[in-house]
Amino acid sequence: MTAPRLPRPVRRRGALSSSTMLLLAVALGCGALVLRRAVAPPPAPLWLADQPPQGGPTVREALGQFAVHDANGRTVPVVPAGEPAIVMISSRTCVWCKRVLKDLGEMAAGRPLPRLRLLTLEGAGEGAPMVAKERITGAVLLGPAAGADQVQLTFRYPGTPTFLAIDRRGRVVRTLPGYPIREELRHWFAVMAGDQDTP
Repeated sequence: MTAPRLPRPVRRRGALSSSTMLLLAVALGCGALVLRRAVAPPPAPLWLADQPPQGGPTVREALGQFAVHDANGRTVPVVPAGEPAIVMISSRTCVWCKRVLKDLGEMAAGRPLPRLRLLTLEGAGEGAPMVAKERITGAVLLGPAAGADQVQLTFRYPGTPTFLAIDRRGRVVRTLPGYPIREELRHWFAVMAGDQDTP
C-alpha cells in the first residue's frame, strides 16, 4: 500500500517564492550599499594621507598609545619634543627594510643619521645588527616595550617598511608605505641627516 499523496501547494501565476523574495532583498541591499559608497566622499585618514593639513595627527595618534624602549631598555618617546624626525617602522624579517637600510648606508657614506628613529617590531635590539651591517651611525633604535604593544603596532602597520615624517610640533606631515625609489628616498634621507625638516 502506498502512502497517500499530499496535494501540491497551488501557486498563483506571477507570485514569487520565499527564496526568490529573499534573494531579491539581498540584491537590493547590496545595490544600496554600492550606491551609497559610490556617492559618498572618499575617506581620508590623516595619518595615511601623503600631505595632511597643518593639524595632522600626533605621533601617538598615528602609531597608537603604547610605550617604546630604546636599545638600552629605557622607556623613551618615539620622537623628542621639538625635533623633526623620520620614523621607519621595520622588521628583522623584512627584505625591503634591509634594502632601504643598505641604500641609506650608501647615501650616508659614514655620515651620522641622528634624525632616523628605527622602530623595529621585534624590539630595539633587533634593529642593531641591521644598521651595523650597513654601517649606519647615529640612528636611534626603538622597539615596542611589551608583546601587546608589538601586536598593536603590527596590526596598525602590517606592511614594512613604513615611514612617518614628523615635524617640530610632533605632527605626522607625511607617510610613505613600502620601499620608495631611491630618488624619493633622498628626500627622506635629507631629514634623517639633518639637512631639512620635512621630505
